[in-house]
Amino acid sequence: MENPLARMGQRILEVIQQEMGNWMNALLKDAFNPEAMMRFIRSMGIDMSQLPGMVGQKPGFDPYQVLGLDKSATDDEVKKRYRELLHKIHPDTAGVEGTSFLLQMVLASYELIRRERGWQ
Repeated sequence: MENPLARMGQRILEVIQQEMGNWMNALLKDAFNPEAMMRFIRSMGIDMSQLPGMVGQKPGFDPYQVLGLDKSATDDEVKKRYRELLHKIHPDTAGVEGTSFLLQMVLASYELIRRERGWQ
């Protein structure tokens, strides 16, 4: 005769595994939704036709370009643009799935500029 407590424990483990699978599917769907990402990029005013011209540029990550600023931007301009972008691409306020990668790019860019300019 099988122990009812053991059966209940087994059922709980099955439900947890199923929920973890559902959570991972939702996470991957959000992260790899190119259609939503392209809609969002267009809504930000980024001209995708300029991408072919970027081929051949030196590799690397220009934090000013990510924020859409010149290197001559003032500290206040950098901070204002950072706050604008955070509001536009934060998953809670963007209204579009798949912005988490863009959010990480903006956060990394701001951190690089912050260190470069010696902000606390």
